[in-house]
Amino acid sequence: MIGHWKSDPHCQHQNFAEHRWGHVKSNLEWLVSLLDVDPDCWSLALNHACSVMNFAAEKILGWHAPQEAATGETPDICILLFFMFWDVVCCARHANMQPGSQKGQEIRGRFVGFAWDVGHKLTFLVLADDTRKVIKQSVPRLANCPENEMRLDENNLRLDKAAGKERRRKANFTTAGRDPALQWFHCEGTSSR
Repeated sequence: MIGHWKSDPHCQHQNFAEHRWGHVKSNLEWLVSLLDVDPDCWSLALNHACSVMNFAAEKILGWHAPQEAATGETPDICILLFFMFWDVVCCARHANMQPGSQKGQEIRGRFVGFAWDVGHKLTFLVLADDTRKVIKQSVPRLANCPENEMRLDENNLRLDKAAGKERRRKANFTTAGRDPALQWFHCEGTSSR
């Protein structure tokens, strides 16, 4: 039986679940900062970060993934290798068409995650640029554009987006306000969308 359901103030390190949320938050900040994700897509980025973390092995679980510990099945990580979050992709406007078959019927969008509840295991979520709605697609293709190119920065060994391009904003939860879900970015000298 669990005796206490809440952590003491300023002692959240005692609760293992809150410690895990700290890792989720830092991974989310890194993802949003690295890829310059739109502020209104924070929940999609959070969902993607949690999905990837569920596939990663944890020492506390005996080097098993959380999904494996929950279901007993070893997860297939090949789905993680197709696209990176916020990649520009092209997909068919209608579900029954293949991308590239009719260029006029193709739409451009952003890869924003995995559709676990629809279709087979290789069904993806795409945020359409024209309608700003999330659609489920099983055959998107990576668009040929400079935004998809990543390079390794030699100075600090981190991935930088599109060589020579500066990020417009940086995720900063500590100064964004009380609720990071409502005021996501602290922007100095930049216009908000």
